Amino acid sequence: MKNPFFERRCRYSIRKLSVGACSLMIGAVLFAGPALAEETAVPENKGANTELVSGESEHSTNEVDKQNEGEQARENKPEKAEGVETASETTSPASNEAATTEKADAVSVAKSEEKPSEVTAETPFAEAKPKSDKETEAKPEGTSQGDESKPVAEANKTEKEVQPDVPKNTEKTLKPKEIKFNSWEDLLKWEPGAREDDPINRSSVELAKRHRGQLVNEKASRRAKVQALANTNSKAKDHASVGGEEFKAYAFDYWQYLDSMVFWEGLVPTPDVIDAGHRNGVPVYGTLFFNWSNSIADQEKFAAALKQDEDGTFPIARKLVALAKYYGFDGYFINQETTGDLVTPLGEKMRQFMLYTKEYAAKVNHPIKYAWYDAMTYKYGRYHEDGLGDYNYQFMQKEGDKVPADQFFANFNWNKEKNDHSVEMAKWLERSQYDVFAGLELQQGGSYKTKVKWEALLDEKGKLRLSLGLFAPDTITSLGKTGEDYHKNEDIFFTGYQGDPTAQKPADKEWYGIANLVADRTPAVGRTFTTSFNTGHGRKWFVDGKVSKDSEWNYRSVSGVLPTWRWWQTSTGEKLRAEYDFTDAYNGGNSLKFSGDVAGKTDQDVRLYSTKLEVTEKTKLRVAHKGGKGSKVYMAFSTTPDYKFDDADAWKELTLSDNWTNEEFDLSSLAGKTIYAVKLFFEHEGAVKDYQFNLGQLTITDNHQAPQAPTSFSVVKQSLKNAQEAEAVVQFAGNQDADFYEVYEKDGNNWRLLTGSSASTIYLPKVSRSANATGTTQELKVVAVGKNGLRSEAATTSFNWGMTVQDTTLPRPLAENIVPGAKVIGSTFPNTEGGEGIEGMLNGTITSLSDKWSSGQLSGSVDIRLTQPRTVVRWVMDHAGAGGESVNDGLMNTKDFDLYYKDADGQWKLAKEVRGNKVHVTDITLDKPITAQDWRLNVVTSDNGTPWKAIRIYNWKMYEKLDTESVNIPMAKAAARSLGNNKVQVGFADVPAGATITVYDNPNSQTPLATLKSEVGGDLASAPLDLTNQSGLLYYRTQLPGKEISNVLAVSVPKDDRRIKSVSLETGPKKTSYAEGEDLDLRGGVLRVQYEGGAEDELIRLTHAGVSVSGFDTHHKGEQNLTLQYLGQPVHANLSVTVTSQDEASPKTILGIEVSQEPKKDYLVGDSLDLSEGRFAVAYSNDTMEEHSFTDEGVEISGYDAQKTGRQTLTLRYQGHEVNFDVLVSPKAALNDEYLKQKLAEVEAAKNKVVYNFASPEVKEAFLKAIEAAEQVLKDHETSTQDQVNDRLNKLTEAHKALNGQEKFTEEKTELDRLTGEAQELLAAKPNHPSGSALAPLLEKNKALVEKVDLSPEELATAKQSLKDLVALLKEDKPAVFSDSKTGVEVHFSNKEKTIIKGLKVERVQASAEEKKYFAGEDAHVFEIEGLDEKGQDVDLSYASIVKIPIEKDKKVKKVFFLPEGKEAVELAFEQTDSHVIFTAPHFTHYAFVYESAEKPQPAKPVEKVISSKEPAEGVKNLVVDTPKLEVEETSIAFEHQERPNPNLTVGQRQLVQAGVEGQIRRLIEVDIQGNRTLRATEVLKEASPEIVEVGTGLIPANPAPQNTDLPKPTNQPASDQQKAPKLEIQEEKVAFDRQEHENAEMLVGEQRVIIQGRDGLLRHVFEVDENGQRRLRSTEVIQEAIPEIVEIGTKVKTEPVAVVKQEKSVQNTAVKSEEASKQLPNTGTADANEALIAGLASLGLASLALTLKQKKEDED
Repeated sequence: MKNPFFERRCRYSIRKLSVGACSLMIGAVLFAGPALAEETAVPENKGANTELVSGESEHSTNEVDKQNEGEQARENKPEKAEGVETASETTSPASNEAATTEKADAVSVAKSEEKPSEVTAETPFAEAKPKSDKETEAKPEGTSQGDESKPVAEANKTEKEVQPDVPKNTEKTLKPKEIKFNSWEDLLKWEPGAREDDPINRSSVELAKRHRGQLVNEKASRRAKVQALANTNSKAKDHASVGGEEFKAYAFDYWQYLDSMVFWEGLVPTPDVIDAGHRNGVPVYGTLFFNWSNSIADQEKFAAALKQDEDGTFPIARKLVALAKYYGFDGYFINQETTGDLVTPLGEKMRQFMLYTKEYAAKVNHPIKYAWYDAMTYKYGRYHEDGLGDYNYQFMQKEGDKVPADQFFANFNWNKEKNDHSVEMAKWLERSQYDVFAGLELQQGGSYKTKVKWEALLDEKGKLRLSLGLFAPDTITSLGKTGEDYHKNEDIFFTGYQGDPTAQKPADKEWYGIANLVADRTPAVGRTFTTSFNTGHGRKWFVDGKVSKDSEWNYRSVSGVLPTWRWWQTSTGEKLRAEYDFTDAYNGGNSLKFSGDVAGKTDQDVRLYSTKLEVTEKTKLRVAHKGGKGSKVYMAFSTTPDYKFDDADAWKELTLSDNWTNEEFDLSSLAGKTIYAVKLFFEHEGAVKDYQFNLGQLTITDNHQAPQAPTSFSVVKQSLKNAQEAEAVVQFAGNQDADFYEVYEKDGNNWRLLTGSSASTIYLPKVSRSANATGTTQELKVVAVGKNGLRSEAATTSFNWGMTVQDTTLPRPLAENIVPGAKVIGSTFPNTEGGEGIEGMLNGTITSLSDKWSSGQLSGSVDIRLTQPRTVVRWVMDHAGAGGESVNDGLMNTKDFDLYYKDADGQWKLAKEVRGNKVHVTDITLDKPITAQDWRLNVVTSDNGTPWKAIRIYNWKMYEKLDTESVNIPMAKAAARSLGNNKVQVGFADVPAGATITVYDNPNSQTPLATLKSEVGGDLASAPLDLTNQSGLLYYRTQLPGKEISNVLAVSVPKDDRRIKSVSLETGPKKTSYAEGEDLDLRGGVLRVQYEGGAEDELIRLTHAGVSVSGFDTHHKGEQNLTLQYLGQPVHANLSVTVTSQDEASPKTILGIEVSQEPKKDYLVGDSLDLSEGRFAVAYSNDTMEEHSFTDEGVEISGYDAQKTGRQTLTLRYQGHEVNFDVLVSPKAALNDEYLKQKLAEVEAAKNKVVYNFASPEVKEAFLKAIEAAEQVLKDHETSTQDQVNDRLNKLTEAHKALNGQEKFTEEKTELDRLTGEAQELLAAKPNHPSGSALAPLLEKNKALVEKVDLSPEELATAKQSLKDLVALLKEDKPAVFSDSKTGVEVHFSNKEKTIIKGLKVERVQASAEEKKYFAGEDAHVFEIEGLDEKGQDVDLSYASIVKIPIEKDKKVKKVFFLPEGKEAVELAFEQTDSHVIFTAPHFTHYAFVYESAEKPQPAKPVEKVISSKEPAEGVKNLVVDTPKLEVEETSIAFEHQERPNPNLTVGQRQLVQAGVEGQIRRLIEVDIQGNRTLRATEVLKEASPEIVEVGTGLIPANPAPQNTDLPKPTNQPASDQQKAPKLEIQEEKVAFDRQEHENAEMLVGEQRVIIQGRDGLLRHVFEVDENGQRRLRSTEVIQEAIPEIVEIGTKVKTEPVAVVKQEKSVQNTAVKSEEASKQLPNTGTADANEALIAGLASLGLASLALTLKQKKEDED
């Protein structure tokens, strides 16, 4: 998948990385691991010279070893293979002469630097022959352990048996590493079990079965799947393939949603990843990786993979099956991105390769699966279709009952049309559409922050249409600083921001969460299930609740089955916080913790697991738990598939304790049933603060037998670091009942856990004992942990240290790195949404490839502030190579950079500069100590002229003191060999240049037995040492120039009582004749040493330090007899040599020539030949050899053709001899614009989003210009350069990030929030305000509005205006008016009533006997009146109300009575109009009014009369009028049809670009009582979208286009529009309002009143203007409806007002109260404010509310 930064084994294929994030994904190349690549395309051939070289060797250079041990950086020197003895044979005669002195001082026999001009040799090309590239590279990286290179002349039997001159350990390292191969040849040579670490690297866990239960999320798909392509491991050199001793790691734990896990780093997944996946039922794949490249080297490599035997079978395919079967994984992901003339014809062969693999795998009973990446086409080379399409479907097409590829991973630039095509193509192939995985490039956006085109993936029901392919999900580790952070971020990734697998995505978030999309599956099936919730890493390791390992670890092979649902919780109160607890656990590294403050009378329901567990009579439940007091806690099971917990027998109450408790429950009452789900239930009777409950282990099983103890436990390998720390490999026989094993060490009386593993061969990275330990042995034990959670008895063994703790000393602690804790205070680099930000280089760790800072910006500065001012003396930078990237050449390491500090005056000053860096670690001692708190890293450039030029820094470290103690030579690189006669020789490997090693016979001695000095670096051996009274150990210390001497380490001396019987000359030296002045050369000579007592003979080289020679005089001509001694004993031999004068010596002639160092091998077409690096060796007849450059005088080179692609064999001629060598000429690199296309798709989607809509004009303009420039580069594909593509990409990314719409929107939204608050405050004061009912729907509308991702400024402005209008209405004192339709009674309630009144109850009733006393014999009418709340209950009013009761025509009301129950009646003041009686009601109960009678009535009981003091002169209007109806009509608007020419489509072809969509409008029509219809408003509900069809105008090509040109586009892909795009112009038009007049008989003639204020309308027209200036109306939008102005005109003739008679004092008091109530209850409001509210609500779509308010307004009028 695009590896723009390709080659170097492009660790990144599949969209390697965005230039911005530079997150370098490891592409797992087959060959030793790909080097890293970035997301910039450059000439692809640049990496071709690494054809078979590891891109990330675990043995990068000897230098890195030293750097990792704390030494300062030195120039890199290649590691030596074992076989230094060959090198020692070239030692100068001076060294041998020194050996003859036999002084006690040791003699260096390290390889000396020889002059390039002349080197002595025994015979041409025998031992001194330089290795060819293939010889150098053919050795599998993995075979380095204990399988070092043998001498070149190893075919000689005598040579094989000869003892080396330098004693060495046979085991180089015990640490297991990932399985990698340097070439196809190495893969074909591989045999199961051949690697020394094979037993450790094999998976031990079988693939578990899984069950898919009931869907818990309505949007999740049962059929959709998820495939993850992850970099699971750290690439740091000290990382083992089985885990490590750090907590922060990619401890993946959401297996329930995965269908497969792809180990992206390499061909063979590591065992911990396989075991973790298999335990959770997930298959794990390796990666078969072919570079994004068109280089000839890579083309040949791909073609070689498909090479067939004579019978037509594929040998590589058979090896791939054998690898999968032996190491225990399940298939391969094929990432084939190599293209070119050699690749194009191989589509059918690739398909047959895949089919043959399946057939062969079935035969050997290990079926495997293939996943295929959308890159290679069947006929046209590399072309990304972004889906299953017309050119790649053959790789998914069935052949009989077999399929080549089981899954198809679609490239990332998919869209809805391409996905539609994928679905249709899958159906046509009779494959499931869910076999197609839509790729999500998660490293680009930063995991769940990635922008995903969900609308293109989801169907109309919100469900996935394709499966999901996750690329680089591991980059999530860079989002947090700790292991806990990783799990919190992973929770968001898989369950979304909602944090609940059953819930839907929040409206204001874009990321769904995988649980929202894909159904879970569980491995908890069968009769046994146990989990300790182990995530596979921890800060400590607990055993039965107690700490057994008090340090960090990550061993993923022991990770368990984690809760299916994280977290499915319900609660009647606040939910408890559910999380992992890494501070306290029962077994493993963590428990589940539920904590928080809980309220009383609440409960919590936490569903944990989906299961399918059969219950038998023997089944029991075991639960380990801690805490929880103050509540009741139950473990409950669902015995029905619907996850209901109704079975009373399936509830078990736990007995709570402050300490860990392991309870057991009998489940036999559930026998015959199946457990489908497991949950916890909490009952909180009382409130508890800081509540906490931990769940440590859960087991359901009917097997209660502990597993058998392991047997045959032993230490099979060990290597001591010192007498207190070692590494080892242990082995034992396990059993099938074990889930995993725990290995412990005993220290004193305590057992301490060392590691956990599923394997029975286990690597122990650190065996240790305390300083007060005694003896030379230590006890180890291993325990099996059963699948039922029970532990076995222990098997024990002894670890033999071979020394006491006093025999070595520990080095002084290293200086502390003072950078951790620093803050970034400034940067010229853009902030990244994803990981690998600047903070990644400030933590001092290298836990993964993402644990760094990376940036595609090649220069800039970063400022940090330390926790306090510090005095710095040393500055260290860990670059790409330190993290395992490009370790062979260092070309990914940042090139030029400076360190600055801020002085006391606040000025930046230069501290140190680095130029031309290639080393992996720059370790610099500053020129002087510098005290400062603020520091700046200024990257001058990271551009080193290669594709992988981005900045990659893993750590920025600084120190306040230097490590002055020398680093001693590791004990693993020290060896002693007994020579017999009490003589011992000590040897040291990989000694730094300038080092001095002193050897002692006592750890406290100050007098050395020997002193060894290394001038040039390499291997050193002492002269034979006399150890008559040997103790079994020798001790040594190392001192480096300028440093103090090191700590003391020891080397074991083998016990040997052999005595030498005789020494004879087995083979004489090769050279026996010398010219005068030549030095003696003893190479090739061998002695045979015979021992007394029948001990086996040994063969010793004459170059050994124990051999002395006398009798040679280079200036004495003639024959000379030499005398030999070995360890002081004479050698029985006749050895003679001849010395002749220079004149007598035979002239030397050339015997042959051979290339010793190849020149540049890879070229692009047109490149000139570069021979500067080439060298060749010339062998002469006098046993000498010279080396020459390819450019030396007399050298001829022929055969190069710069215009011819392919492999070319060139010939070098020199003095009549010739030798051939090959170069590769590749076509120019294909332009990589895939990421630019993806970025364009992303920014196009932003164009109608808030971030763009609200952006400032200048920012918008820059954004659009960046899009235009990017599109132009794509249009000019054939002529654009990669630099142009990268430049447009960077500028487009910057312009996208610069969009400031979100900030502007936030500012605008602040005003909306203020208005919302004001409206809510007003309504709180006036709960019954008649306009109050408009607030809730308006706020709901606004809430939805501001959450719209495509909100426009106009929409927000409309929302604000509506709120302003509503606020204005709420400020008016208007009553709440209710009418009873049956009786005509109308009541005006105070808007201050606290209880919101929802209705009115009015009944005309018979007066009671008590009530009749007040109006006996009169014409009285009694009403029961009550206000009702939302439940229909009577409201107890706090404020007086105004009541209007209809009266009979021409009758006059005499009295109005308030008739409170059980109290005296009160006569009320009232007003009468022609139709109503109006009075103020204190409270609601019975009211009565009495008509005057023609006859004089009998006197009644006097009552108090209350008269209103404020009666309108013109009386009170009739508030009930005939009102028109309002009808709503919705009408569809047809869409237009448009056609566009497309030259990329052939004549006759048509392509739908955009489907037409009908529009819809809504009309509001007023219908009066006569049936007249008047259009009041028109609202555009949905704009019509035109149908756009592209019509082909191009010619039909004779053949499909070749690679590197535009391919014929599949029918589902719209071709780019070549026409000039028309411009759009927007024009707004004002629509004047109408004026309407209505007569009002209640108003005086001449008076007029504006009922509704008129408002102009506004239309927006969108015109399309083509390049000829022709205008075409595209759409018209009603922005604002015109509101007619309505005016009332008075028609009433003026009359005199009626005088009001003053009453008694009590009546006056009542009148005052009535007046106060009247002031509180005005019954009019501003008509224009009402109408404005109505219009605003209508514009927001609240039509029904608008109609209600309008009706009420008209009623009031």
